[in-house]
Order: sequence, then structure tokens, then C-alpha cells
Amino acid sequence: MAIRVGLFVIGVCTASVCLGDSAVPPAWLLLQAVLFAALVPLHSRCVRRLQRSNAAADFHRGCLERLQDNWRGRPHTGLQYLESAHPWVQDLDIFGPGSLFQLVTECRTGPGHARLAGWMKQTADPDTIATRQVRAEALRGELELRESLAMVSDSASWTLAERLLRDWVPSPPERIAPWILWCSGLLGLAAIPIAIGVLSQTLHLYHLLLVMLLQAPLVLITRRQIQHVSTTMDSVDQALRQLAEVLILFERHSFEEASVRNLQRQLCGRGAEPVLREPASRSIRRLSSLTRWLNHSLRNQFFAPIAWMCGLLVLLTDRLERWRQQHGRDVGRWLDATAEFEALLSVAAFRFEHPEYCNPTVTTDPIEFAAEQLGHPLLSAEQCVRNDLRLTSRVPLMLISGSNMSGKSTLLRAVGTNLVLTFCGASVNARRLTTYPFQLATAMRISDSLQEGRSLFFSVVQRLKAVVDLTQGDRTVLFLLDEILHGTNSHDRRRGAEAVIRSLVDRHALGIVTTHDLALTQIVDSLAGRGVNCHFEDRVTDGRMTFDYVLREGVVQRSNALELMRMLGLDV
Repeated sequence: MAIRVGLFVIGVCTASVCLGDSAVPPAWLLLQAVLFAALVPLHSRCVRRLQRSNAAADFHRGCLERLQDNWRGRPHTGLQYLESAHPWVQDLDIFGPGSLFQLVTECRTGPGHARLAGWMKQTADPDTIATRQVRAEALRGELELRESLAMVSDSASWTLAERLLRDWVPSPPERIAPWILWCSGLLGLAAIPIAIGVLSQTLHLYHLLLVMLLQAPLVLITRRQIQHVSTTMDSVDQALRQLAEVLILFERHSFEEASVRNLQRQLCGRGAEPVLREPASRSIRRLSSLTRWLNHSLRNQFFAPIAWMCGLLVLLTDRLERWRQQHGRDVGRWLDATAEFEALLSVAAFRFEHPEYCNPTVTTDPIEFAAEQLGHPLLSAEQCVRNDLRLTSRVPLMLISGSNMSGKSTLLRAVGTNLVLTFCGASVNARRLTTYPFQLATAMRISDSLQEGRSLFFSVVQRLKAVVDLTQGDRTVLFLLDEILHGTNSHDRRRGAEAVIRSLVDRHALGIVTTHDLALTQIVDSLAGRGVNCHFEDRVTDGRMTFDYVLREGVVQRSNALELMRMLGLDV
């Protein structure tokens, strides 16, 4: 940079001398201009290498921060994927600050983030989970590939770009009439020697103006198509360049796992016909280049007259339409494969950084959720307390009692979050986990709504109704209900909770219900052995309340509500 600035200053000084009454030949000024121009690509290359080095350093710094449980400042929280009416994402901290998505994702493109978010929001069948597990395990040690992916800029806006690539690009192209292309092209070729003649003063300027005037009717005939293509392709060039960089990484990398190679073949560029086309990355880069040239032709006031004179407005528009004709059917497959690779690398990184986690076993027979030493994946190793639990079709209900802050809600979220990790093909925070691919349903974080005119109890009942309705589907439900039917009197809570729980159990659902109302623990006695009572305990030592967060059998024998109020200074 300093050399370029120095050359520029020297060039200014030389120009002032050359333009004055000096014997210094103008060739010196030309020489310095050539040197300055030669340094431009060198400087750009140095800047790119510095940016990539900084990105690589940030990548490894981020890996260390995750290992040190200092990952909650990472940029991608996935908050845009949060759905308030979703069966589980809001209750389990799947998206948002401090979420599972923020911990796991290493995606760079918009489709990659959306694919990983989709895995966390959808129940997967056993075959799909098994494929993800195999692929993620095969990519587990690909640290260099993850580093290369992290060096790709992720600042592109994909809101418009993905819609363009999935909707507009595959649609039927609108080619420009051949006679218009021929006329515009011939006029553009003629403009080059005419422009040279004008600059050398062998031709008059009106010859050049005549060429531009002859181009006018051709542009006017195709103006609607030029405007439509330019408007559609506006502001997507950065996303296209980012996609091309990511595609190059996945195309050129050598993979040993057969299922990963099958995924890689989707990027080889073969269409429906058995004809080998150019690689996906090269095609996307060509699309990006055509888009950039068209934008310059329309919006760069210095280049626009040249583009008009050479017929680039017409020719570039047709080239973009021809690109759609050649590759429109392939783009969806390229995007899907890229998104799949990015999501898999994120899951593989999670496996790599948690070697103490186990690979869950997914089974359709028996229908059960059995975990040994299950812990919450969003808690640090020092904070996490692990417990054993088992739900089966014979004993499908676990009712957990305990005082406030004793660990009931955390256990529910540990069960749900690890099941979501299983859907993704990731390892889970347990010594051993065997699970059916349940339809997950939760009712935990529920509040009233002043704007919608909903009371707390109405919101609770509405959410429980949604959980019960899910049992009408084809897949067995795993329900997680925290402080069931809070917001009403104890009599109605007892009757309502028993009715809801009995309905779920009778519909062959499995699940866990927590409560601090000890009257609800009697529900287990009415289920004829299809439920068990468990509890968490607390202790008060020297005026301090402590918890061990260990799950025990039976009903809790004491409550800490009054003690907690006294500790906070209330006279009760």
C-alpha cells in the first residue's frame, strides 16, 4: 500500500513537470502509470490473503472458545428461524442467543444455515438419521476443510439470492431474437475500430455517435427484458461469489466415505442429459460475472456509454437467459448439496469437539427413550449433572416432583435437546442413549398475551391441546410438560392434569411431567403401573439453599417455597 501511495505521489510530481516547460519526456509518466497499474492486482491479492489469514485465526479462536464454554458471543443465533407455534423450538433454546443453533452452526451460506435449522425443527426417520450420522462421522476429522470454509466471507445477503436461484433461474428462459443479437453484435464490433479512429483523430466523433444511435432501437425493443433481468439480478452478486467459493471447496476435496462422495457427485455438473458440463462452481462464477457486467453497464456512469455503444445491454441479457437455459435445472441440486455439506460439517465439528459424547442408537422397536448419564448439551462440563432415565411403552410416564430451582425444567430440556441433536445426526450428551424417532412436543415456556387477549391459563390449555393433537399423527409422541396447568386453582389442576396425562398415555405417547404440586403425584397411582414418580431434592445449610440435581425415585417430601421467601427477606 505504501509503495502504491509513493508511486502516486511521484506520478503527480512527474505529471506537473511533464506538462510544464521541461525537457522531461512524457514517457516517464507512462512508465509510472504502468507500474502503478501493475501493483493494483498485487495489492488486491495481498489484501485477500490477509483477510483469509484473519478469518483462519478467527476460526481457530472460535473453536477454542467453544471448548472453553465461551461461545455465546458467536454471530449466528438463528433467531430468524424461531417459530412461536412450533412444537418444541421455543421451549428448548434451539434458536436465539445461547441456543443450540448458535453452538453448532459453522455454515457460511444462507442455504446452509437454513438446512441446519430445518434439521433442528423437523423429526427425521431412522434411515435419514443413520445417513447423517455416517456422513458426519466421516467428516469429523476434516479440520482443514472446516478451516477453508471459515475463510469464505459470510457477509452476503441470501434473502433475495436464494429466492432468485430457486424460483427465477429454473423458470423458462426468454431468449432475444437472433436478428437483434446479430445486429447489436455487429454494431458493437464496428464500434471498436471507429472508437480507435476517433481517438487517433482519423475519424470524426459523429461516426461514433451514429453507432450509438443505431443501437438505440435494438435496446428499445428489448428494454422490457433488459429491465426485468437487471432488476431480478440486482444485489445478488456477493451471494453468488460466496456460493462459488464454497462450491469449489466441496468439488475439489477428496472424500473417502461413499455416501459423502455420492453427495459430492451432485456438484459434478451433470444435468439430465449424459453430457459432462462445466463444474457447478465455474457455472456460478460465470453467472456472477455476467451479473456484475450487466450491473456496471446500467449503473456505472463511466462504463454505461461504452456498454451502450458495444451492445452489451442486449448481449449480456441474452447471455444470462442462455445461462438459465443451460443450468436452470441444476441450480436447485447444487444449492441442496451445498447446504447439506455445510450442515454436515457443522454436525461433524460438534462431534469432533465433544469426544466424550456418545452416538445415539435410533430404533423403531421397542418404542423407548433410555439414557444413561444424560446431560444438557448447553451446560459446561462443570455445571452439568447427569442422570439416568427410561421411558417405555409399558411404563410411558415419569412424573417428577420437586421444589423450585431443583432441576426439573433442566432435565426436560436435556431430554428434548439431545433428541434434537439425534435428528441432526450429532453425538449426544450421554454415556448411552437409545431412542425411537419421536414426534417431540413440549409445553414449558408459556405466557399470556395482552395484544391477543389471552390469559395465562388459556395459553397453557391451548398449548396442551396442541400437544394432544399431535398424538393423532403416525409417529409416537414424546411429550415434555413443565409445571402442568399452572395458572389455575389446585382442584381444577388436579382433575385437568389427570385428564390430559391419561389422554396422552392412552394414545400411546411417552413423556415426562414436572410439578411442585404434590397432589398431582397421586396421578401415577391411578394409571395402573404405567407411570412412576421421581423427584429432585434441595437442602438448606447455614441459611443457604443447595441442590445436587440428582434424580431420585419416589415423591419429594418437602418444599422450599417458604424457605426461599424467608431467605429473600419476606416475613412468612
